[in-house]
Amino acid sequence: MRRAKLLLIGLAMLLILPTSGCGFKDIDKRFFVVAMGIDQGSTPSNYRVTLRLAIPTSQMESGETKTELESMEAPSIAEAVRHLKSLVDKELDFGHCRVILFGKSLIEEGVENPINWLSRRRDIQQVAFLGLAEPNAFQVLKLQPQSERYPGNALFLSFGSEGTESSYILTEYLFDWVRRQTETGKDGFLPIIRKDIDRNSYRVDRVAFTDKKKLRLCLTPAETQLFNISARRYDKSVIAIPFKGARIVLALSQVETHVSISHEDIPTVTLHLHASGFLEESPPNFLNGDIPKIENQLQTEFNGELQDLLYKIRNSEVDPYGFGLHYLAKYFGGSKEWKKWKEAYPEITFRVDSRIVIDKAGLVQ
Repeated sequence: MRRAKLLLIGLAMLLILPTSGCGFKDIDKRFFVVAMGIDQGSTPSNYRVTLRLAIPTSQMESGETKTELESMEAPSIAEAVRHLKSLVDKELDFGHCRVILFGKSLIEEGVENPINWLSRRRDIQQVAFLGLAEPNAFQVLKLQPQSERYPGNALFLSFGSEGTESSYILTEYLFDWVRRQTETGKDGFLPIIRKDIDRNSYRVDRVAFTDKKKLRLCLTPAETQLFNISARRYDKSVIAIPFKGARIVLALSQVETHVSISHEDIPTVTLHLHASGFLEESPPNFLNGDIPKIENQLQTEFNGELQDLLYKIRNSEVDPYGFGLHYLAKYFGGSKEWKKWKEAYPEITFRVDSRIVIDKAGLVQ
């Protein structure tokens, strides 16, 4: 009996021993990385890594967030992060890093190595938001808007559905970006975050398109909204056109799209779109006129603008809509069909077939 007791005690001690070297650190011994920026270094072979760190505190007031910004340049991102650890007195925790920004100059050269590092790190969330920082990630992350309740809060609310919802803002996640970088027939896009000096805040109202290697095209705010409607089916948007010396604004409540592609030597891509909404702004007694005529004018204006955008994107040799992937899926394409599509893409024609319906004139009839 005594021998059995000794064996049980010995077994319990063996189970406890492995936990003695546990690497867990208390919350007051950690710096939480809430945002990360990666820029081109002073030489093409270097990277400049910027980390925005949140300092844990018991009380948080708007505009009084406790944060720290650390930046380091090195030949690789991994080396820069390791070197940054020597500048702080606490362990860096990437588990709360929800925003990753790439500097514009880095995107112009390509982000294959940064994406490779981000994908390998087990503590980087695959649902982290990605963006293109202009002029660079360091300048953008250095901003501390007065509205922030805690570090990074302004960017989180801009890209997440918890805060503002704008048709000028597109949200891109790390997992989707990685998929687009390797997916045949679909290219990537990134929202552009700019520094608004006058307001001491961020301006996010443009989008950038990339191919598998580097930056290809940046859209204007109006084109960004159009892309958001047609590619992302964003239904909290507006369509505005001039009408009889005034301007009418249709607030969308529902958007549906589908694509059809012909199987000719030079394919024709037809984008079908059905949208409905209510008039948010219009002249007095506007609906006393011919509603079908007004809807036709909305459709004509929208079709022309979207068709111009599609040709502009095609001429930049990118395909963020994923028309190539749709073509391969529809016609069971392999390498032969993909080669045919790549050769034909610079010459393909676009057709926009929209149906826009005015449901009502808001609360005022």
